[in-house]
Amino acid sequence: MKNIILLLGMLLLGNLATAQQCVYVDSVYNTAKLKEMGNRDIRFGIRQIVEDELSEKFCLSEDGKDIDVEVYYFGLPKTTVRIVGVEKTESVTQVGVRLYYDGKCYEGIGESETEIRAIMIEVKEGMLPFEKMTVSSALKKAIHEAVIKI
Repeated sequence: MKNIILLLGMLLLGNLATAQQCVYVDSVYNTAKLKEMGNRDIRFGIRQIVEDELSEKFCLSEDGKDIDVEVYYFGLPKTTVRIVGVEKTESVTQVGVRLYYDGKCYEGIGESETEIRAIMIEVKEGMLPFEKMTVSSALKKAIHEAVIKI
C-alpha cells in the first residue's frame, strides 16, 4: 500500500513538474518593406507556422500569455556569374522574425537558397523567382530559431 501511494505521489508530482505554460499568438504584423507576394499579404499563413512551432514547447490556449509576431526583414541577396552566354545565379531568401513574449524580444533569421542556370537566356535584373515555398522555408527556419530562444 505504501508503494502505491508513493507511486501515485511521484506521478502527480511528475505531471506538475512537466506542466507546460500556455500561450497564444495574439497578432502578426509586418514592418518589412515587402508587404505582398503576388496578390497575397505576406503575413498569410505565418500564424499557423508559429502555432505549430510553439506547440512543441508550449500548450496553446487563449487563456495563456500572448505572443506577438513581427516580420521585420525580407532580403534577397544574390550572386550572378555570366560567361559567354552561360549564367548561374544564386539567391538566398532571408526572413527576419521577432517574437515578443513576456516583455522580451526573441529574434530569428531564416534562409532558403534558390539557384538558376541559364544558357543563352537573359534573366532580367531583379526578376529571380521569389517563390512561396522558398519564403515559407525561410520563415519556418526563422520562427524555429526564435522559438528555441524562448
